[in-house]
Amino acid sequence: MNGAAWGGSEEVWYRTALWMSTNNYRVSVCYFDWKEKEERTKKLKSAGCDIYLLPNKKGLFKKIAIKKSLNKINFKNYNLVVVNQGGWEDVLHAPFKNLYKKLPGYVIINHNYNEKAKLSLSKKELLQRWMYGAQMNFGDAGKIFEVLERKFYFTIEKKSTLTNPITFIPENEAPAFPPLENGTCTWVMLAELDIDRKAQDILIKVLAASKWKERNWQLHLYGKGKDKVLLEKLVSESGLENKVFLKGYTANVKQTLLQSHLLLQCTRIDAMPISVVEAMAMARPCLVSNVGDMPLWISDTLNGFICNEISVAALDMTLEKCWQQKHNWADMGKKAFETFTKKYPQPYEKKTAEILKKFCF
Repeated sequence: MNGAAWGGSEEVWYRTALWMSTNNYRVSVCYFDWKEKEERTKKLKSAGCDIYLLPNKKGLFKKIAIKKSLNKINFKNYNLVVVNQGGWEDVLHAPFKNLYKKLPGYVIINHNYNEKAKLSLSKKELLQRWMYGAQMNFGDAGKIFEVLERKFYFTIEKKSTLTNPITFIPENEAPAFPPLENGTCTWVMLAELDIDRKAQDILIKVLAASKWKERNWQLHLYGKGKDKVLLEKLVSESGLENKVFLKGYTANVKQTLLQSHLLLQCTRIDAMPISVVEAMAMARPCLVSNVGDMPLWISDTLNGFICNEISVAALDMTLEKCWQQKHNWADMGKKAFETFTKKYPQPYEKKTAEILKKFCF
């Protein structure tokens, strides 16, 4: 959809479309025209995909321009339409809200959820029409459907979880764990700098306590976002300039994780963050919050740690438990890798294509 140039939700359709097109499927792709997508657009065209670009405009005529572009697509030429949403309610807004009437068989892919969401009666009925009409409703976390059914009082019969792809090719064996003896523990968090959702401020407040300042660790916060300046100020005011580092965007997640001992994803709102799956693929234990599907991947004290509440007290207690077991982190990482190999579909693009193919006829 049109929230940002690229993210984890785009990787699903992009990599699957690329694989299918190079394996003798006829594939067309429709998405918003961002400059940041130009290189991927070239790859899709080279693979044989037909491309329909939606105008990335602002202002009064945006919806009209998008609708005109959508009208150029003859959906009757396709056996299946995959509607990939950045969240779960993109299809409820113009110019997409009545698109389902034009589609042949279609599936919906949903990303993320909102416990505080409210819908008018008409929007709720529209959501039901979209989901009831779909041949399958996919979510990158089962929690998405749990929240929708509970909040809006309807049952989604056709639903399934479709894990987002990681950004690198996984190893066949668990990667080596960096030595801990007399060295600095390196913690990493890969998340947008958005304290309302990702709670980096709570983490920094925990680490500002004297007991943590006395210990040998570093925290690397990767990502961009609206709260960068706020977090930089909080780090400075907490006296953590030599321990907490805002590293910006990383294009090499695999190498970043390879140099780390522990991934932190103690967040308020998440469906199933791909950074947790990537850390497990690199045999790194994770400290996560009890939200979304993360507890389905992480077993407390087995392959990581679960914080049941995002507060200074609860996070401090969980992080302390984690610290006291740092001599077990390497073994926990191996168990995390074992969980990854059981739960992650490999080869990803081929298996996802096979899933979608079931709904083509």
